Amino acid sequence: MKYDVCIIGHGNFPSGIRSAVKLIAGTCDRITCFNLNEETTHEQFEKDIDQYLKAHDNVIFFADMIGGAPYQIVAKKILLQNDKNKCVVAGVSLNLVLDIYLKNMSDQLTTQNIDEVIMHVITESKSLMKEITCRKDLEKEC
Repeated sequence: MKYDVCIIGHGNFPSGIRSAVKLIAGTCDRITCFNLNEETTHEQFEKDIDQYLKAHDNVIFFADMIGGAPYQIVAKKILLQNDKNKCVVAGVSLNLVLDIYLKNMSDQLTTQNIDEVIMHVITESKSLMKEITCRKDLEKEC
């Protein structure tokens, strides 16, 4: 069983992540994104999410930031539904989304291991972040 992936966030972050996944992975099947931008009201965003939740059983939501309106809307709806086949990961990067997406598309995600896999990928993703503070650090990286 594959999960559906839904990227949510501010501005064009969601569609940008989806575009980058397609560029790198060659596909973005099963990925939907909802941009909360100047053209979308919170009410419309919430209606779109309601329709999406009704139409999809197993979903991994990726939110741009914890505490933001897109995250709050989705997290609240998932909690109220008490649906264990839907989860939300916040504060995501392209690395994290791509890694989980590829695992999903290669059938490495199951309802039994999804929590463990997501936690592992989050830990890996954190380790890939680097702080470059000066030219000397940058030269070491290159």
